[in-house]
Amino acid sequence: MGHLQKIVGRFSDYKDRSIVMSNSTSTFPAEPPSARTDDTLAKTARSAYRFQNRETAASPPTSNAASSKPPTAPVAPKTRPRGRLLIAILMFSACGAGIATVWDSLLRYQAYGIVTGKVINVSAPIDGVLQYVHVREGDHVRQDARLATVFDLDFEHRLQRISDELKMAQASLHAEIAKVQWQSKVQETEMTKSMADFFEGASNMYQETAALGVIRNELARTQALSQTHAAKEMDLRNQTIREQAGTDKLRAIQKALRVLKERAETAARIPRLGSEQIAPLVAKVDMLLNETERIREWIQQGELKAPVNGVVLSRHHPAGECIKSHEPLFSVMEESSLEIQLYLPQELTADYNVGDTIKLKIEPFEQLVPCEVTAIGTEHRQPPPNIEVFYRKNVTLLPIRVRPSQEFAGDRRMSVGAVAKLPHFSHRG
Repeated sequence: MGHLQKIVGRFSDYKDRSIVMSNSTSTFPAEPPSARTDDTLAKTARSAYRFQNRETAASPPTSNAASSKPPTAPVAPKTRPRGRLLIAILMFSACGAGIATVWDSLLRYQAYGIVTGKVINVSAPIDGVLQYVHVREGDHVRQDARLATVFDLDFEHRLQRISDELKMAQASLHAEIAKVQWQSKVQETEMTKSMADFFEGASNMYQETAALGVIRNELARTQALSQTHAAKEMDLRNQTIREQAGTDKLRAIQKALRVLKERAETAARIPRLGSEQIAPLVAKVDMLLNETERIREWIQQGELKAPVNGVVLSRHHPAGECIKSHEPLFSVMEESSLEIQLYLPQELTADYNVGDTIKLKIEPFEQLVPCEVTAIGTEHRQPPPNIEVFYRKNVTLLPIRVRPSQEFAGDRRMSVGAVAKLPHFSHRG
């Protein structure tokens, strides 16, 4: 309690002194005491509590006489400005970064473009499973080089089914050929036998004709002798019977010979068995062979090959995935097709001609890339969406095509879709 009384006494003395000094030194009208009472008391209380331990430890106990001396006013400690330098540095850094960003994005370059190339999407014409992948992204491929293999189980089953049908058709064809050959041999045997019978009948006819002639001669001689009564009547009758029997036999042989002749001629006129009988089976076998060849060619479509010489830009599916027909599997950029589509403002359209060399800034190359102007557009158009932020809204630009030098065009860091920039101070060749 004694210490608190000291603090209150110091507050009152400090209050009186401050009022006197302000009245004596200031030329301006003094503020009323009530306006400064709260602030003064708060500051004094803070100072007193701040140095309370120091004063109590340093000052020895005093008597009432010593305590009656007027106390001295406490001196408030000086506070150093903290964080001002750091804040100033951050503000200057932010301003510098903003100015550098605006300069680099809007003021440093006068035209922008996009790196383009002839990109071909390779797809399979069949549905199936991507069984094997033979290339990786970034690989250089030659034309007709294998990229991947697509397996279609449906076509494999169809090929096996056609192969089974082909085997059955071939077996039927072989059986029919054997049957035709046997029938042909039977026909040949029948015709040969008919001819042999005909010739045998002809031989018998000739023999009977000769024998009948002999009998007729003997009959004529016997008849002549009978008229002179030199021959018996019995001999004449016997000769007559023999002549009649020979005549009847010869007629029968001639009739049989005509039948044998017609039979031989009929056997000769019968068509021979050959290609006409097996033509349907041959046609079926040919059809199945052609169908097998077509299915094999269709399965070969699953062997994806590079359409041109170039670089594999991207691989859209890993091995093992099911894919649909005509779904892009690879993106291949054709060799020597890398170009830059540069969009010039209208005020720069007359500054460039075909064959000029300009230097462009293309990330990630540190140095400027020399490029040759290969073509100049014939109409103005709006820039693509990814670079239209660098131009005014609804502005029309003249596109020109430039080709980078071979040194940079063959570098893998030159990627399709990169932004090319034309500096203000770029030199033309």
